[in-house]
Amino acid sequence: MAWIEKIAVNWNHWDLMAWAREPLPGEVLDRFNESQETFEIRFFEDMLVRLGDREEIFVALGELYTRTGRYREGLAIDRRLVTLRPRDSTAFYNLACSYSLLKEKARAFTALKRAIELGYRDLEHMAADPDLENLRSDPRWNDLLDVVKS
Repeated sequence: MAWIEKIAVNWNHWDLMAWAREPLPGEVLDRFNESQETFEIRFFEDMLVRLGDREEIFVALGELYTRTGRYREGLAIDRRLVTLRPRDSTAFYNLACSYSLLKEKARAFTALKRAIELGYRDLEHMAADPDLENLRSDPRWNDLLDVVKS
């Protein structure tokens, strides 16, 4: 058996709790004052940087951007999602919502029509969704509802 030298460590000169007495840097403290949604956005943005294009991250981030009124950023996410999921009716529905929130009616109707073509049929949700509010007064709205009903 090999001889192992035991070394006695003198921990007295180590002040392991010094960090607890020092104030936290301002950028760390600022994070405690953020809303939960802002924290989650930062988290998912960081995840995209670290992990790359992940559809589930795009879905969560797009929903957060829209909920916090960051419609342009939500639109960018929704546009990316429809390229990743070209046959997903929900992705096109969300794209329509983003266009609608930005008052781009023609593009919203085009995306909504594509969502319906791909099988989106939740008429009750469409009728109540506040994101589509500004489309309901447009004559094209009733045409789309007729397509969904048939």
